[in-house]
Amino acid sequence: MTIDRAATDPTNSSLETDYDEKTGVSDSNEEPATPPSEKTEEEPEWTDLLGSGSVMKKIITQGSPNTRPDRRMKCVVNYELTLADGKLVERKDNVEIQLGDCDVVQGLDVAVGLMNVGEKCRLKIEPRLAFGTVGLSPKIPPNAKVVYDVELVAAEPEEDPESLSILERKLQGNKKRERGNWWYGRGENTLAIQCYRRALDFLDEVEGGITPTEKKSEEVSDSALQDLLEDRISVCNNMAAAQIKLELYDAALNSLQTVLRCQPNNVKALFRKAKVHKAKNDLNAAVKCLKKADEVSPSNPDVQKELASINKLMQKQKASERELARRMFGDRKTSVKEKKNESKHNILLWSATLAASFAIGLVGIAAYRLKFA
Repeated sequence: MTIDRAATDPTNSSLETDYDEKTGVSDSNEEPATPPSEKTEEEPEWTDLLGSGSVMKKIITQGSPNTRPDRRMKCVVNYELTLADGKLVERKDNVEIQLGDCDVVQGLDVAVGLMNVGEKCRLKIEPRLAFGTVGLSPKIPPNAKVVYDVELVAAEPEEDPESLSILERKLQGNKKRERGNWWYGRGENTLAIQCYRRALDFLDEVEGGITPTEKKSEEVSDSALQDLLEDRISVCNNMAAAQIKLELYDAALNSLQTVLRCQPNNVKALFRKAKVHKAKNDLNAAVKCLKKADEVSPSNPDVQKELASINKLMQKQKASERELARRMFGDRKTSVKEKKNESKHNILLWSATLAASFAIGLVGIAAYRLKFA
């Protein structure tokens, strides 16, 4: 609420009022007039969207009621991104995103899903749901809080991938793949895998093959299908790399098998498959993959280095096995020898005892004869 300083500040009191500046008391018998207050609109309140303070929202302009988008809907947004100190990072209009597809940082994705069409709001997002410990060089430093001013312009349902043309599927699939690569480069492997799986929705084969649709009548050429296949192989290969980072070795093997069924000599897939076998301690299978990769790409430094590493590990394991065997059988031989020595000692002891008993008997007899001689 704003207060009129002229009505309250003694130095600005009206000349028509008998105001005693020393006592601050009016000579008039009338009650001092209450200064009029200016009516202003209430400041919008901040809402904690997740209950953790990670995403705070303040509505600037209300949107159309009951028009919140559902997951996977295509949303068009305008936004301005700034740092907490007000420094502008970027401003974009008519950006198309799919809700829940990791097209934007998680805090913004959550907030857009809770907006109505036409709504404008301001968001304060903590680093872990924004650009994290990596930041976005050079404009966003690590561990930075960010502020978004967002407008949800439109929202419409996602089209069925099978209703799209080959070119549209290729464009959408590669867009998801590139976003997955962006997350992978930041070490966000779980989000990268989500993007790669969505890419496969557009790039994978459909039941019965890809055929022209009523909506998009087109000639499906062999070269177009081959391009789609190569894009799919690239996605599976990249997804396997992210799965290995998360130690999801069985899932990574499935992804790599998809690649190698189509391209048995894919060096990246062979190399990554060797890494999986190494992690599962199947060193013979790992060497087999690396030797095949070496045949396809002779003198590849990564393959050579990994092959040397595994060979060294195998030699170490063999040495450990020999040492274990030596200890096991060495202990056994020692035990048998000790038993033999113990048995021999017992026999000698028994013999000595028997001889001593016999000698004592003879001495006793001789003494008896001498006594009565």
